[in-house]
Amino acid sequence: MKKEEVIRLIVIDDSSNDAETVSNILRNAGHAVRADRAEDDEDLREALKTHQWDMVLSKLEIPFFSAIDAITVIKQMEMGDDLPLLVIDDGGKESMALEALQAGARDVIDLNQSKRLVHAILREMDSVQNRRRQRECELQLDQANARAQTLVDSSRDSIAYVHEGMHIYANESYLQMFGYSDLAEIEGMPLMNMVTVDDHDSFKKFLRDYAKGKTEENTLAVHGLRADTSNFNLTMEFSPANYDGEQCTQIIIRDQSVSKELEEKLDSLSKQDLLTGVYNRQYFLQVLGQLCGRSGEQGAVLYIASDKYKQLRDDMGIGAADLFLTDFANVLDNQLEDERDFVARLEGHVFTIILHDLEVEQAEARAQKVLKAVEEYIYDISGQTITTTCSIGIGLYNEGIKEPQEVLQRADRAHRRAADEGGNRACVYNPAAEEMAEQERIAVWAQKVKHALRQNQFRLLYQPIVSLKGDDSENYEVLLRMLNDDGEVIPPSEFMPAAAKSGLMTAVDRWVLVHAVKTAAERHRGGKRINFFVKLSAESLRDARLLPWLRDLLNASKLEANTLTLEVDEAVASSNLKALKILSAGLKQLHIRMAIDHFGRADNYANLLNHFDAEFLKVSGTLIGALKDSPDARARVQQITSQAQDIGKLIIAEYVEDADTLAQLYSSGVDYIQGNFLQAPDSGLNYEFGGE
Repeated sequence: MKKEEVIRLIVIDDSSNDAETVSNILRNAGHAVRADRAEDDEDLREALKTHQWDMVLSKLEIPFFSAIDAITVIKQMEMGDDLPLLVIDDGGKESMALEALQAGARDVIDLNQSKRLVHAILREMDSVQNRRRQRECELQLDQANARAQTLVDSSRDSIAYVHEGMHIYANESYLQMFGYSDLAEIEGMPLMNMVTVDDHDSFKKFLRDYAKGKTEENTLAVHGLRADTSNFNLTMEFSPANYDGEQCTQIIIRDQSVSKELEEKLDSLSKQDLLTGVYNRQYFLQVLGQLCGRSGEQGAVLYIASDKYKQLRDDMGIGAADLFLTDFANVLDNQLEDERDFVARLEGHVFTIILHDLEVEQAEARAQKVLKAVEEYIYDISGQTITTTCSIGIGLYNEGIKEPQEVLQRADRAHRRAADEGGNRACVYNPAAEEMAEQERIAVWAQKVKHALRQNQFRLLYQPIVSLKGDDSENYEVLLRMLNDDGEVIPPSEFMPAAAKSGLMTAVDRWVLVHAVKTAAERHRGGKRINFFVKLSAESLRDARLLPWLRDLLNASKLEANTLTLEVDEAVASSNLKALKILSAGLKQLHIRMAIDHFGRADNYANLLNHFDAEFLKVSGTLIGALKDSPDARARVQQITSQAQDIGKLIIAEYVEDADTLAQLYSSGVDYIQGNFLQAPDSGLNYEFGGE
């Protein structure tokens, strides 16, 4: 489990001592915890009704209540599979502890064994979360199967499923096509009965070859045979399928006159967010793109998010949070006044509304109505009533703004200002004020960066890059942090954008390179072979003086060859191909390798490899983070690794944050991994590469 996730515990004890002890042990181990205490049957039942809990820790026995009693209550409330119980025992009651285990307790632990207690709690947390994820996947699968069945049943195409040559299901269109009135008439009927005798030989041969994979063809034109013995021309399409848990073959006979109604239904599904029922991100951006820059068009985008969503999700769980989002979307949808306006779910708990033909004052008035409606609505979630507020950012569009992303970014910035000011308010993006404030912010940060360069107030952190293929060489990503005058760490997201816009990135990059090369040289002189991955900005990439400067730096440090790898962001590389080719050729002479960072985000990512030769490809963290839940992400990563292997490139998966993601990567062909799951960035070079 991730350390930032809150562990919710019920501790059964007749005093608060054990609850406080458990909480302190978990917090000292770096985990957030919320613990509540129960003393008897009534307390436990009330707690279980009120909140979603992760597990119960129970003293073996307290006056009038015991761990076995608690297990009985949990089973009666049908929570046995989702609410593990651990017994806290101070020794001396072995027979009773065994009885608790036999009744369903997951473990018996002495509070003095703090490390074992933490291990047991985290083990059970992982088990609980896995069961919850499994149920969520099963629910999604059932929903997907139900949607698929609905589409099959409503399709004008004739569709049937065949197992070992026999019909196991057919939709209404299929039955009508062959002249049958009920599915029972053809269940178990051989598929061969659906074609004329003259086609039997060719049909049998095709089916044999198709079953054995001897033909790449999946369509066959035959003469169909109806129940009344009349025949007609048709073309069958074959594909492997799974129906009701059974491997089978799907047969589709296309209706060449697909109804307009079905086309509209499929089109509607492609535009819809399946959770909330409102429009999805893709359709929102499509419509906004049509409005932006069009002559005479003007309106606004409202960027809306609940102020309490994270707290709600933490307190009530993902399932309840999804129910809340559905209700929240309905509240927004009910505020639409123009039939052309619509609500869309942009991502997570963020929604947008497109408003047509209005000025800024009208947009503000509409936003105020939305604020009031959200604040006054009472949400009934899993038997609990809650209220919330929201923050709204307003971005205007007109014929002068050509790109939908610009409107969205403006609305997003305005939303962040509304949220930062306390929420439950709407803010309008004012280009003049925002740009002036941005320029002032950049100027302030530029001075801070210059000061840090003069006073040496930068620090390097290192994150290991570890081989999955048995290579124990020491590879580290070099990361930069800035310190303020009080020695507090400033993350790169605060100062890097200003440094880039102020033309300071060349100086920053050179500071990093000087200190990284110095550290690597010291390491090598101590007998440790190491390779540093160092990021290179667009400004340095275009700097004609970089190559001779690097040559002099390496000569002065006497650093060995192939101990430095320079990373270039995929988008930066694509925009600077000419400069990149020159740099790449020069780096090869200096025995410095290159890597493409955030690789795979662009649709035409493979074309980049035609223009210059990088030894490493660091797959985008966005793709890696989606591996657990997205088949599309898994397919894309598999495609990237396959293509990389064909041309002799090494693949690094960045942002590996959990064991599930690592498990996906083991079979994907990735060569190296990097991320907080292995080790967070650290000031020391202390990862045990040979200890895996």
